[in-house]
Formats: sequence, structure tokens, C-alpha cells
Amino acid sequence: MLKQISVRVPATIANVGCLFDCAALAVGLYLDLHVSPRSDQTVGITYQGVNPDRIPLDESNLIVRTMRDTLHGCGKHRGFDLEINNQIPVGVGLGSSAAAIVGGLAACHWLAGKVFFDEELISTAARFEGHPDNVAAAWLGGFTLSVELENRVASYSCPVPDTLQLVLVVPEYPLSTEKAREALPGSYSRADAVHNLQRAAVVAASVFSRKADLRRFLFDDRWHQPYRAPLIPGLTEVLQLTLPGLLGVCLSGAGPSVLALAKENGGAIGESIRQTLSQHGVSSEALLLAPDNKGAKGWSVPA
Repeated sequence: MLKQISVRVPATIANVGCLFDCAALAVGLYLDLHVSPRSDQTVGITYQGVNPDRIPLDESNLIVRTMRDTLHGCGKHRGFDLEINNQIPVGVGLGSSAAAIVGGLAACHWLAGKVFFDEELISTAARFEGHPDNVAAAWLGGFTLSVELENRVASYSCPVPDTLQLVLVVPEYPLSTEKAREALPGSYSRADAVHNLQRAAVVAASVFSRKADLRRFLFDDRWHQPYRAPLIPGLTEVLQLTLPGLLGVCLSGAGPSVLALAKENGGAIGESIRQTLSQHGVSSEALLLAPDNKGAKGWSVPA
């Protein structure tokens, strides 16, 4: 039996402007899990990291629930000690729940001694999460596109060039995904559908071509950002910013975090976004991050 399993899962940014519910990219903030099997059925949890007030340390913890359900499904009724070290802010649109689910699944597959495949893990994680975009990027890394089929998810990933600067601005307050989804309309006009589809196709083609020749207009979304803007003070103004080196700006996942993609001047761009939010009474932190092209699949190893 393995004495300990170590799993590292990156934060992920879904939607990427016009690619609503189908795309995400992985970035260099991490959830690290260290799991040691026990001979009894008890679960012990320790936590270090950001937002400790948002992390339950009992059986309601999402990592624990994911591992319990999966181990039971494998016929393994086993306890474990779980050490969590987390850099990913919780509830701000950075895929913290996806990281928890993917990390839990990877760890308990090793605990159960079960061989698993990319599609199996991503499809299972999507059932826990409710949608596939974040979990696919969390597992595969890079820029990931996903499509839901009847009982599975097909995902495709490519590396993000390290010349692309990723500027993440994280407000201090959380926003639940459920509340952000409730703000969306039940249907869209053909004009809005075509508008988003054209831009989504070009962004995907550009990144998969390894050129990442991105333009500001490619992030002009009509499906989710206009409807979520009333929930996020200052977002409308941020999305209209034009700055030297800025290639595009968009909501990170369901928000309230904001992602800017830049070819240069990342620090100045982050500060400009932070100041714009501050004018609306929002305190935030600007981070300059690298893309993560390894994903949990590349980072995680049994020890």
C-alpha cells in the first residue's frame, strides 16, 4: 500500500470571454494535497492557505466528499489523513471547487489502486462539478476545450505560450457560481449567438495554432458578462479598458475575478484594473501569473 499520495492541481479560468462553458486555461496557483491511508475509516484534515474561513474541516469538505464517494464506488471503505495546502482563492472564479474535485479523484484512484484514463477522470469530475470546463483544464493543463456527450466528456488541450502574460485581479469578496448563473437569460438571439461563436472559434484556432495572436475585440462577450456585470461593481468599466500591451480582458469564470491577457506591461495593466475596481469601492489584489501547461496529470505523483 502506498504510504502517501501527493497531488498538485492548478487554478483554472473558465469561459475566457466568449467561450462560455466550453473553455478554460490553467494558471500557476496551486492546491496541494498530501493523502495518507489509514487502517480505520476515520478522516483527519489539516488546512493551510488562503481563505481558511471558507474551508470546512469535516466530512462536508468537498475533497473529502469526493474521495469518500469515489472510494466507496471502488469498494474501498478506508479512512485517510488529508493535508491541504492551498494557494487558490475560494469562491472568486478560479476553479477552486474543480481543483478540489480533481485532486480528490486523482488521490483516491491511487489509494484504490485503480488505473484511470483522462476521459474517465474528467467525465467523473464533471458530474461532481456540474460542467466540464474547469475540471478538464485542472487535469490536463494548458488551454482546454470540452464538449459534453451523453455520459462522458471529450476534452482537447494545448500549451499556452509562456510569452503570454496572464494578469489576474482578485477582489476580496466571493461570488457564488449559483448566483452568477441565476443572472443569465434563458435564451439568446441568433445575432448574439453568431457574435460569440465567431469570436470563440477564432480564439480557439489562434491558441491551438500556438500563435496566440489575440485581439481586443475577440473578448467582446454577449452571453454572460453583460448579465453578470450588475453583480460585480466596476466590471463594465474594466471590460472597456484600453491599455498598451493589453490583448484582451474578461471575467474569470463566473467572477468576480478578472483576467487580462497581455503581451507586455502586465504589472501596469493589473494596477489599472485594480484602481478601476477601487473607484467602485472594491479592494482587490493584482497577480502576474504564468500559464500551467502540466495540469494535475503532470504534477501529481504517488510517493
